[in-house]
Amino acid sequence: MKATTLLTLLATVTGTTTAARLPQRATTRGNTQQQHPPYRLLHTLPNTTPGNARLLATSDESTQGGAILTLPPSSGGNTTTSPNTTTPLLTSISGTFRVPPARMPTSGPTANNPATLYAASFWIGVDSASASASADCGGGSLRAGVDIFWDGTLGGAQTPVAWFQGPGQVVVVGENFGGNVTCDGGAPAQRVRKVLPAVGGKGQKLCRREAAWVVEDFPLEGRPEFPVALADFGGVTFGAGVKLEDGSERDLAGAEVRDVRLAPQGGRLTSCEVVDGKKVKCARVVGEN
Repeated sequence: MKATTLLTLLATVTGTTTAARLPQRATTRGNTQQQHPPYRLLHTLPNTTPGNARLLATSDESTQGGAILTLPPSSGGNTTTSPNTTTPLLTSISGTFRVPPARMPTSGPTANNPATLYAASFWIGVDSASASASADCGGGSLRAGVDIFWDGTLGGAQTPVAWFQGPGQVVVVGENFGGNVTCDGGAPAQRVRKVLPAVGGKGQKLCRREAAWVVEDFPLEGRPEFPVALADFGGVTFGAGVKLEDGSERDLAGAEVRDVRLAPQGGRLTSCEVVDGKKVKCARVVGEN
């Protein structure tokens, strides 16, 4: 069965957490060489020390591609509905995408090395893409995503890994995830809906002003000095949805578009765009300006 997964991530931005934890994995079962890859990406947040440990060669470099929608701040910095709120805040965002396979790049400085680990991460998040997004309301950040890996020493593409992180609730709906999806240890299913509990730090809150649909090149856990060589994933398209606390929905008009840019890996590594205000498309490229 093809591992071309349709995955929907719905981040509901309510609630706080009490215990600090690492990002958690969703339960998956696959049919590739490794059902549980021996790798874990370091899903650092932009306002944490591990995130700052990523060494970039120049100030123009970035590990993130995709689109970031930032709502105007509410008056007085409020994070809940109140008479002083001038702009409705986020209540949920969604991202539906088909998880692409990881391949060894065939061009650029990292190409054609079967002894190298290649990876890429695809995620959606609230107050997750910039340090300033949650700086004035407790540092909360909510994210959920999928990591893909390619390792020539283990036969190529490895089973994707789903993860979630932050104060809030995440709903994952998957079809044929890595071949199949299991829910709470049950039998494989063609389609499953899984509600994931909140994880994060005590007292964290969400400002609910930033929504993000991101392709990122994280460092490997245990090796925070530099990002992993970015896999050739071809392209990915997020179907993006945004709901506000006044009950309305909005498109991605005005969203900031970013690209992964890493000089040691060949410069610009993604070509991202917002399409019709409802989709975020990112193609894998090498060396483009």
